[in-house]
Amino acid sequence: MDLPSRHVLYLAKRIGARGAGTDGEAAAASYVLRAFRDLDLEVDMETFSSWKSDMQGLALIYLLTVITYLVFFLSYPIGLAMIVLIFFIFQVETYTWAVTSRILPHSSASNVIGRVRPKGSARQKVLIVANYDSAQSSPLGGPKISRAFRLLYVLSFISILAILIVGVIGVGATLTKVSKSAVQTVWLFASVFPAYLAVLCLVILWGESRGRYTAGTNDNASGVGVMLAVMSSVGTVPLENTEVWGVATGRGFAGARGMVAFLHRHRHTMRDAYIINLDHCGIGDTKVLTREGTMLGFRSSGRLKKMAFQAAARGKGIELSKGKCRVKKSDAMAAIVRRYRAITIGGVSGGTYPGWRNTDDTLDTIERATLDRTAKLVNLLLEEIDSGERARRIARTRRSTGEDDDLELESEEAEREEEPEPEDD
Repeated sequence: MDLPSRHVLYLAKRIGARGAGTDGEAAAASYVLRAFRDLDLEVDMETFSSWKSDMQGLALIYLLTVITYLVFFLSYPIGLAMIVLIFFIFQVETYTWAVTSRILPHSSASNVIGRVRPKGSARQKVLIVANYDSAQSSPLGGPKISRAFRLLYVLSFISILAILIVGVIGVGATLTKVSKSAVQTVWLFASVFPAYLAVLCLVILWGESRGRYTAGTNDNASGVGVMLAVMSSVGTVPLENTEVWGVATGRGFAGARGMVAFLHRHRHTMRDAYIINLDHCGIGDTKVLTREGTMLGFRSSGRLKKMAFQAAARGKGIELSKGKCRVKKSDAMAAIVRRYRAITIGGVSGGTYPGWRNTDDTLDTIERATLDRTAKLVNLLLEEIDSGERARRIARTRRSTGEDDDLELESEEAEREEEPEPEDD
């Protein structure tokens, strides 16, 4: 098996910053393509068009909300119609269905694909993904403020909702002939909400205009390095009945647009696939994320989570725990909201990732032992998935021939999706 650190070194040091639309982004895609070819995998490169950052779309929503608040001074009905639309757009943007982002300038990007067919007939697919681009630094990416990112985001949701309520009060007051001065008093008291959004908008735009693209070592050269190491192992010894796809996605920081483009193009062939996203795999404890998203979030696949812990139990020196991501739209989240079976394996702390949108995300912070441990875990998880399929197939065969009726319960248990369990915050 390749060493993940070898790929991380090349991506983070030889190439360095891999920002959207830069030569570094193209060089990273070319490197992954060469690595797949060196492993004698079936390779492909799929291009798509995308904007550069989802933060710009978020700032635009905040700006439109502030303008809508000022429109209330002229007409509450028009302002109410505008804020209702903005509230809806904010929701769908939060969950990777882009609206405002689509009006931003576009450029071409690529997803790089490597495929390993099984020894026998392909009865299922596993998709291992990691985004290869690196982020632009932001004031929101500081170690302390990134832990509060979810709180800041939720407060922006509350602010938009509060302005919507002001609009409803204004329209209701107009219809019931409430005094104009009373309505204006409510409007003035609510000014704290657009003020908060204006400040947040300025912070985001400051980062987008003045921030530098990071070396992206942990975020997310580490994920690509682990993915390439796992594909090397699987390419050397294919699984029995599981086809494995390795995909390095582009534009992860545009709201997982590479993953969205891949799932759209392969929506029929990947509908029943298991999706393993590798994100920030180079620092700290290895965790399986149980929930992703800045708001309420989405639960990861119960079955994949269960198999991940079973795989960890089989591995020597692998300690796996649970975590949550509250700062980014990952490739797994893009899949989960579209009802695919997906999980993220990586390292989170306090709901954020070490190095997220931070210039301190450099090579000297990476822990090689963590990279190797994650690669070992993913290999064991692939074996767990493959052996589970063989067990189900054998059980079905014996049941159909009547050799062992007692295997029916075992087969049903193997095929049953694990029920979601309560999670600790």
